[in-house]
Amino acid sequence: MKKGYKVTDVQREKKIGVAAENLKELIEKSRKKLEFNVSYAECRLFVAEDGTLVDDDEYLSTLPPQTLFILLKKSENMITDFDYYYNMIRSTKKEYLETGAAAKQFLSINMKEKFKVFQRYIASADDSHTILSERSEDPGWFEGLERSEKTKEQSMSKRVKERMRGYYYKTKSALQSSDIYVYSKNVRGKKLIDQFLSELRKLLETNKYNETYFNRKAEQSSRLCDEKGEFRCGGPWNARNCTYEGEHIINPYRSREERIIFQTWNLDHKVELSRSIVPKILEALTSLYNGDIHCVSCDKYTKSGGIETDRYFLQIFTRENLKLVHIVCHYKGKHDAQSAVFTVCKDCFGGHTLEY
Repeated sequence: MKKGYKVTDVQREKKIGVAAENLKELIEKSRKKLEFNVSYAECRLFVAEDGTLVDDDEYLSTLPPQTLFILLKKSENMITDFDYYYNMIRSTKKEYLETGAAAKQFLSINMKEKFKVFQRYIASADDSHTILSERSEDPGWFEGLERSEKTKEQSMSKRVKERMRGYYYKTKSALQSSDIYVYSKNVRGKKLIDQFLSELRKLLETNKYNETYFNRKAEQSSRLCDEKGEFRCGGPWNARNCTYEGEHIINPYRSREERIIFQTWNLDHKVELSRSIVPKILEALTSLYNGDIHCVSCDKYTKSGGIETDRYFLQIFTRENLKLVHIVCHYKGKHDAQSAVFTVCKDCFGGHTLEY
C-alpha cells in the first residue's frame, strides 16, 4: 500500500509530495521530480528531522505518512532540520546567538574577580525597571531578542524551553549514534530507541518544556525565582546551599545586562546526563533488545517488559535532578551521583511506562 511522503533537497529549495510503496520507488520518483541528474544508485535518503539514513523498506514502513525526507547525492552531506534552521537563524542573528558563548569565554579568565565587579554593578543597578513587563514599557531590555517576544516573562520562558530542547537533542544524538541503533539487526534497535525518544518527547511537550521555571508570574511551586524575578544559586551539585552567601544572586528581569549575564548560569544535572543518564538508558534498551530484563519494582527477571520513561524524564528535565547554579559553583568534574536501569516486567507496568 502506498503512503504519501514529502521530500526536499539538502538546500530546502524545493519540496515535493511523493506517493510510494517502497524505498526504490520513493527515491526514483523523488530524484526525477527534484531533477537530480544522477542515477538511483547515487542517491541517499535521510529523515529530515534527525538525519537517520533510510536504507531498507522495513525501516521505511515504520515511518508515518507525510514524513519529510532529504534526498542527497553521494557528493552531498546531510544537514538535519535542526542544524539547517539553526544556521539560518545564526546568519541573521549571529550577535544574539553568540552573546552567551562570548560571555562564558570572557568569564572563564580570572572569573572570581570579574564576578565581584558584576556583583557591584548588580547591587547598584536601577530597580525601577524590574517590575516592568511589556516590551513597550522597557524596550531596552528586549534589545537583540525576537520581535515576537512581547513580555519579559514570555522571553524568559522561551529561554527555559531552549535549554530543555538542548537536553532532548543531546540525548537523542547520543542514543542514535549508539551501536544498538546503528548496527542493530532487523531495525529492532532503531525501533526501540525511536519509541523511547517519542515517549520522552511526549512527556516534555505535555509538561510544556517546564517553561515556568524562569517565569516569575508562574505558581510559586513551579518557578525557580521569587515573584520579582530574583534567582539564587543552589550551590555545587553535591552541596545543600551556595557558600557565597548574598553574592550569587541575579535578577535578569531588571536589565538587559543581567539578562545576558544570566545566560552563564547553569541548570546543572546532579546525576550527569552524558556520563550517567544516557549510558543507563542505553543499558536499559539493550536489556530489552536482548530479552534480559530485571524488574526494578518486583526484582524479577523476565524476557519482555518495558522502561519507566518518566523516571528518565525526571532526571533529564526536572528540578528533581536539575539545580540552578552560578558559573563559579558549576563543578565540571565527574559527579558521584548515578542513574539506574529503570526496566520493569509486564506485571509492573504503570504511569508513563513504555512497553516494548
